[in-house]
This record gives sequence, C-alpha cells and structure tokens, in this order.
Amino acid sequence: MEIIAEIEVTLMGTGVGIPHSGRAQAGLVLTADEPLLFDCGAGVLLRLSEAGFSPLEVDVVLLTHLHLDHVSDLLPLAKARWLLGERKLDLFGPEGSGVWFDQVRSLYPYLEELEVSITTVRPGDEFLLSGLKIRAGEGVHSLPALGYRIESGGRAVVYSGDTEPAPSIWELAEGADLLVHECSFPEPFIVTNHSTPRRLGETLRGSGVKRVVLTHLYPQTIGREEEMVRDVLAAIGDGARVEVGRDLQRILV
Repeated sequence: MEIIAEIEVTLMGTGVGIPHSGRAQAGLVLTADEPLLFDCGAGVLLRLSEAGFSPLEVDVVLLTHLHLDHVSDLLPLAKARWLLGERKLDLFGPEGSGVWFDQVRSLYPYLEELEVSITTVRPGDEFLLSGLKIRAGEGVHSLPALGYRIESGGRAVVYSGDTEPAPSIWELAEGADLLVHECSFPEPFIVTNHSTPRRLGETLRGSGVKRVVLTHLYPQTIGREEEMVRDVLAAIGDGARVEVGRDLQRILV
C-alpha cells in the first residue's frame, strides 16, 4: 500500500439540525492523495467551495448515518457534479443507504443519469480508499450509525459520527493522532444518542488518543465551549489535547 506523507482534515460543518451562526451541519473532508468527504449535511456544499474544493474533486462520500443533518447536501452535491459534466459518485454508508439514495434520487429524473456506486458498510468492515486503510465501528444512536478510523503511515484519524460515548468508538480511537468526536450538549444535560463532555472524557480514558476536536454542537453550547473543554480534560485524565472545532478549520496529522 502506498504511504501517504500527510493527512489533512478540514471541518466542513460543526453544527446540527438546529441552526446557529457560523456552524453548517455535519461534514468533514480528509485529504491525503485525494479528498474524501465524510457526511454532507446542509451547508457543506457551500463550505466545500469556501475551502477551495470543487464538486468535481469529491468523488467519494462516506456517511455515518442517514439523519438529515448528515445527508441533506448529498443530492445538491450530486447535482453540482452533474451540472459540471461528471456522472460518477462513490457512496459508502450504513445499512439502508442504497435504498434511501435511490428513493430520493428518483424524485429528480435527471439525477437518474448518475452512475452511483453504493457500498453498504457494517461495523467491523475494513477497506482501502485512496491509499488509506479505513475501519468502521458501531455508533450508539437512534438508527444504524458508524464511526470511521482512517490510517496511513502509522497515523490515524477517527471520526465518530453521532453517538453516545461508546466502547466501540473507544476501540476506533485507541492511539489515534486525531479524534473528531461529537459533543452535542454541555453539562449538566442528560441525553441519549449523543455525547456530553464528562461522559465522553470518561469513556475515552486510557485510549491514548492524542488530540480530540469536539463537533456537532447544539445552540445550548454557545458560550460554554471553554467549560466543555475543561470538563473533557478533567475526565479523560491522560494528557490529550482537547478543543472545540470550528467550520473550515484545517488540521494536519
């Protein structure tokens, strides 16, 4: 396998289904040999342009799950590629992704011209894309959900998708250089299907992850960002670097 010299992660959207200023819905681009787009919520297509990516460059999309705030710009992305003369797209996602995409695409006859390759990904699956080793893990959410670990040259990046803090994501994150993990609400919120700072930090304790970037932030987090970082740091207990992510932030790994 070809060894990629450097991995760059660009946060496309760090927000959720409830809008608040400066945060598009979920999405990030991981660039090594070529860009891979993980999730494509509302606003991600614009963020791609703002980050300097043409829709023609985004040949591969990996979905964590099928909630609207993670998929709602996928058809607009497909349309943009169609308008620019590109007919192919490779889509990876959890069980049901193919049925969902075919149903929504059928509402727009011109998109039937697209050649979309759809691969169902299950927890534990491993595969290669663009010289990168990718492993999927199971998220704890209200419908089938995945997290992804991307590795090359001894470096590892993990994207949690939407999930409660979970041992399966700990396994993905073990020893990772970068973990982009959802942290939807500050303390003392008690929620299911999502993460809060203390539970996240406690769950990651002992994982050896080097850097944690918090994303998928509800409006309730506004003004609480530094407090959330402190809560994760206090609970994780192993010296990891923790920060709150922002749209269009670039991170080199």
